[in-house]
Amino acid sequence: MRHALTAIAVLALAAACASPGLPPGGPTISSFPRVIATLPDSNAVNVKPNKVLVRYDDVIGEQTGGQPLSRVVLLSPWDGEPKVDWRRTGMAISPRKGWRANTAYTITILPGVNDLKGTPSPYGYVLRFSTGATIPKAVLRGVAFDWVANRALPKATIQAIDATDTTLVHVTVADSTGRYELGTLPPGTYLVRAIDEKTPNRALDLREAWDTATVTLTDSARSDLYVFVHDTMPARISELRQNDSVSIGLTFDKPLKPGVAIPLSAVRVVTADSSVVDVESVLTVAEERLLRAKEDSIKQAADTTTRRPATEAPAARRTIDPTRRRDTVVTVPPPEPQKAPPVTELVIKLRAPLQPATTYRVTVTGVRNLLDRDGTSTRLLIIPRPAPPDSTRRPPAAGRDSTARPPAAPARPDSTRRPPPAFR
Repeated sequence: MRHALTAIAVLALAAACASPGLPPGGPTISSFPRVIATLPDSNAVNVKPNKVLVRYDDVIGEQTGGQPLSRVVLLSPWDGEPKVDWRRTGMAISPRKGWRANTAYTITILPGVNDLKGTPSPYGYVLRFSTGATIPKAVLRGVAFDWVANRALPKATIQAIDATDTTLVHVTVADSTGRYELGTLPPGTYLVRAIDEKTPNRALDLREAWDTATVTLTDSARSDLYVFVHDTMPARISELRQNDSVSIGLTFDKPLKPGVAIPLSAVRVVTADSSVVDVESVLTVAEERLLRAKEDSIKQAADTTTRRPATEAPAARRTIDPTRRRDTVVTVPPPEPQKAPPVTELVIKLRAPLQPATTYRVTVTGVRNLLDRDGTSTRLLIIPRPAPPDSTRRPPAAGRDSTARPPAAPARPDSTRRPPPAFR
C-alpha cells in the first residue's frame, strides 16, 4: 500500500512538471491588481519555459489604456514586442523568436495593468530568471536627460547592445525621474542608448531624440545620457529683435553647441549703405543676465555707501500652527544635469546705438550645432521710424486733469409739460 501511494505521488509530481501552472489558492483582492505569483520563480536558473506565467490577485483587463497588454511588458533581451496572452487573472509571456539557451532574462511589467473596473496598478513588477546555470550580477545604472530642455527625461527607452553580439539587445525604461537600471548583464562592452520615443516600439525611429555611449562593464557602471535630435543641418537665424538701443537679440532654429565661444570677428552688422557697425560683445542670454546682475550689484553697492544705512527691523518670529499636518510623503528630487545645456539665443551688443528707419544686415559665421557642424546665417533687422505725435488730440489745459470727465450740462426744462395749477 505504501509503495502504491508513493507511485501516485511521483506521477502527480511528473504531471505537474509536464503541464506547468500557477499555484492554486484564493487570492486576496486589493484596490488595484497586484502580482501574487509567477512561474518560474524569481531568480530561478536552468529554466526551460514554454511561457512565463504571471498571476494577479484579481481579474485584469485584456487591454491597458486602450493598448494591448504587450505594450506594458518588456522582455530583455529584446527581439521585438513579446507575445502576451490574457489569462483572466494573469498573463502568459513568451518571446517572438523563442527562448535563448544559457541566457538571463528580465521581464518588466510597467505600471498601468488595470482591473475590470479600470483601476490601474501604480506599481510595476520585475522578474529575473535564466535558461542557463547562472544569473550574471553586473548592473548598469544612469540617468537619461533631455539635453536641450536641461532636465531629466522620464520614461526614456534604454538599450544596451552587446558589442560582440549585436542581436543581444537588453532593454528597460527610465522611471519618472529619468533614472534607469539594467541588471543581469554579462561583463563586456556595450553600446548604451537612450531614446525619447514618440512611438512605443522600443526602437530608434527617424527624428526621435537619442544619445549613445560605449561602456565597459565588469561588475557595475554608470552612464548618464543626454538626449537630443541628431540634425545634420547647420543652425540658422530664425528671429532678430531689438533688445534696447545698443543690443540685438538673435534666436536660432537649432540649439548651438555649448562651450564654443563666438569671436567678435564672426559677427558682422552692416547698414543698407554698407556702413559697418562695430560689435562690442557676443554673449549668451545667461551670460548677458549675469553681466547685468553684476553691474546692478556694483551700482547698488555704490548707492549704499553714499546713503545712511537703514535700521534693520527685527526678524519676525515664526509660529507653528499645531493643527497643520506635517507632510510625511518623501519624494525623490529629479537629478540635476552635469553637462552644460545648449543655447538657442545670443545677444549682440553694439558700440553705436541703433538708428530708427534703418535696415541692418546681421551675419554670423562659424556657429556650430550639437553635432559640431558649422554654418553661416544672415538675416535683416528693420528698425521702424518712430510714430509721429497725434496732432488731432488737444492738449489738456494747464492745471487740469486730462483724464477727468467734463461736468454734465444742466438739464433743460421740458416746455411740453404743463405747470401745476395754482393753490386755491
